[in-house]
Amino acid sequence: MMSEVDPETLLEWLQMGSGDERDMQLIALEQLCMLLLMSDNVDRCFESCPPRTFLPALCRIFLDQQAPDQVLEVTARAITYYLDVSAECTRRIVAVDGAVKAMCNRLVIADIVGSRASKDLAEQCIKVLELVCTREAGSVFESGGLAGVLTFIRDNGALIHKDTLHSAMSVVCRLCTKMEPTDESLPNSVECLSTLLRHEDFHVAEGALKCFASLADRFIRKNIDPVPLNEHGLTDELLNRLRNAHITSNGAGPTAPLTPAMAGLNVSGAGSGSNLVDAAHAGGPAASSSSISTTISLLSILSRGSEAITHSLLRSALPDAIEHALQGDERCVLDTMRLTDLLLVLLFEGRPALSKSVPSVSGGSGSTSSSRISSGLRPMDSTGERTHRHLIDCIRSKDTDALIEAVDSGNVEVNFMDDVGQTLLNWASAFGTQEMVEYLCQKNADVNKGQRSSSLHYAACFGRPQIARVLLRHGANPDLRDEDGKTPLDKARERNDEGHREVAAILQSPADWLSLAGCPETTEESNQANRTKEDEDRDETASEEEDPGPKGDPEMIPVYVKALIPMFCQSSQSTMIQTVKRASLSLIKKIIHYLNQELIQDAHNSNPRFVGDIVEVLTSVLDNEEDEEGHLTCLLIIQDLMSKEDQEGVFLEQFAKLGLFQKVHDLAVDDMDDDISSASSSASGDIMIASSPTESTPTPAIATPKEDAKEIIMGKGYTWRDWSLARGRDCLYIWSDAAALELSNGSNGWFRFILDGKLATMYSSGSPEGNSDSSDNRGEFLDKLQRARAAVKSNVS
Repeated sequence: MMSEVDPETLLEWLQMGSGDERDMQLIALEQLCMLLLMSDNVDRCFESCPPRTFLPALCRIFLDQQAPDQVLEVTARAITYYLDVSAECTRRIVAVDGAVKAMCNRLVIADIVGSRASKDLAEQCIKVLELVCTREAGSVFESGGLAGVLTFIRDNGALIHKDTLHSAMSVVCRLCTKMEPTDESLPNSVECLSTLLRHEDFHVAEGALKCFASLADRFIRKNIDPVPLNEHGLTDELLNRLRNAHITSNGAGPTAPLTPAMAGLNVSGAGSGSNLVDAAHAGGPAASSSSISTTISLLSILSRGSEAITHSLLRSALPDAIEHALQGDERCVLDTMRLTDLLLVLLFEGRPALSKSVPSVSGGSGSTSSSRISSGLRPMDSTGERTHRHLIDCIRSKDTDALIEAVDSGNVEVNFMDDVGQTLLNWASAFGTQEMVEYLCQKNADVNKGQRSSSLHYAACFGRPQIARVLLRHGANPDLRDEDGKTPLDKARERNDEGHREVAAILQSPADWLSLAGCPETTEESNQANRTKEDEDRDETASEEEDPGPKGDPEMIPVYVKALIPMFCQSSQSTMIQTVKRASLSLIKKIIHYLNQELIQDAHNSNPRFVGDIVEVLTSVLDNEEDEEGHLTCLLIIQDLMSKEDQEGVFLEQFAKLGLFQKVHDLAVDDMDDDISSASSSASGDIMIASSPTESTPTPAIATPKEDAKEIIMGKGYTWRDWSLARGRDCLYIWSDAAALELSNGSNGWFRFILDGKLATMYSSGSPEGNSDSSDNRGEFLDKLQRARAAVKSNVS
């Protein structure tokens, strides 16, 4: 086949374009397509018809305004064949000035109904643009590709092949990542995307959702209010999806329209474009859990970024949507509670309560000292680049002192991005120590900066919970998306080891993931321990300057108190999933913390079950003897309620009816016994054996004497100063608050230990080996230690 074709003649014919020569050009195009498609040796074909000469010739045909659609369609097909073989051909296409723009213009003027050739040409142009976008999305965007493809989908989506429709939506998704908030084409793009959100094709509608997520992310990174995205009813459609999330997440049938759930709830401020509310994707595939998460995350990031959207959202049918979403699967429920936690902060505390980070470079409102921020983008000289690379090596080797010395000396910009778009904080979040991350944050490193991912993405990707906590405390936005459109929570959920599970719990826990002013403390003691002197000074200054006026949205607070408390009481009581129970209890605690006597009484008067529901949840949690964290949360809730109790004593009455007093008393007696046991055992420096229940008489007020241990018996607990000892089936375990050791019965001097969360082995030579630290080994160690401790617990009075 190759011998029948003269490549030079073929190229000459391709460059013809007038009169009878047009027929020769078409023949040459058909011949080239046949060669590219049928050749059994791609290398020989590319050698005979090299892209460096043939692709420019093909692109110049598109620049010929007189070229008929039939010729252009075959030309686009030939370009597609080149791109299918080698993505490197992309740069040769964009190098021809005006070629990509000409393809985009063909979509705008396409006559899909009146001309089959025009339809074929438009569909082939979509395929070319999809392939070009994989390498050169910026060039397609600059050529007006987003507006052209969006208009093409909106006007002709029902008339083209479904594969072409999906390819076109793929192009739009890529191009939306290139749009800036100040782009002149933004209003038209938002209008088209709002229409596509209710498209009958599920993949198109989901693509539009991802586009809005990308656009919202661009707004937040630039510290610009994303309210323009809501011009055509985006939040209404998102609420509709949230309301039906429980149906799609559980794989049920078609969705129902969104309707307000509560009498008297004003929805007049819900925004324009209410026709989107009635859009239900009946007949389409069930939405994936990732789609539901995107919906909830988008609501969250819009609420974070826009006061106007928050005001409108709180006056919409949001409570009804939340109530329905709480009937979904575990991930749907936890994500919904995560959104609710943010909305509670905005409702009660107001926008100033949200933690602020150093903003990224922005041309919009919210920019700070341009000189300080732009310094992070200033190109470094060769010496500075070498210093930066050296600091990356220091971070990888955990050399904190070298990092601090270099930054303090002024030899490196703390927000400088390297050639792959990563900052020092990005590197430290992935490979450095907690001290490094805290130091860089204190030096005003932008926690949300990063060309590909934010620092929180890296902490989530590498399963580093302590780093995630530090970043959140310094204002990291948990709803930002990386270059693949994933949030930090999405990255944490990709793996199932201990570190990633803990990061996921931090990011989805409603009570822990925000650093707030005036927010109730969480049940984790580490939150308090991690507070620095700088944090305390900042809180003290804030309290002195605090405006005594109303915070948040006082008008809507009573509405949400009456709606949300019963919801979370119900979700806590009706589920067997412990993560949902904990999240429900945490939200109840947060709401009660914000309430005063007037709000409590108002809620009680409007709903006689209000008090009873709360007390039933507390009783249920206290009945679970193993839920120590839940016990602490319940006690904090009870303490909060008692401090706000009025003369009528509505809660005291319910406490008495359901036996809550006795449950709290029992917990207090158990704690007193533990304190007495600890005090008596620490009074001596010798190893003491705790007397078993059959050997002692329970006397809460007097410490039970303990004798010196002659031997360590399996199943009995021993103490020595701050250490506890227990013998397991084949090992001796020794632990304190700081470390745990395992000494095997058959050991020749080696032992395993956990220190600072890392598992290592110490050999008889005295040299530790840390290679044994894996999630499986660590989990096995902790599991055996827990079994030994549980056996002791049942044998110690």
